[in-house]
Amino acid sequence: MIIISAKRYSYFLLEDTDGAWYLTYFIGGPCEIDICVKLTAEEINKIKENNEYIYDLIGKFKKDKSSFENRIVIPSKRPN
Repeated sequence: MIIISAKRYSYFLLEDTDGAWYLTYFIGGPCEIDICVKLTAEEINKIKENNEYIYDLIGKFKKDKSSFENRIVIPSKRPN
């Protein structure tokens, strides 16, 4: 796993050896939970154009779980 981008206590964006990208983001509350989503080619391209798009994706994922629930990776991908 290669770390493409990360923000402490918020998210990390990883690239696997097969070229797949994963966004693992954290949601707070009584306990910290991380959610890992395998990104689509369209999402990857938008991040490459503008790294700030990561925050748009996290907001979208938090609002509507149905938009990505078939791409959730369990256990979450983490840097080596």
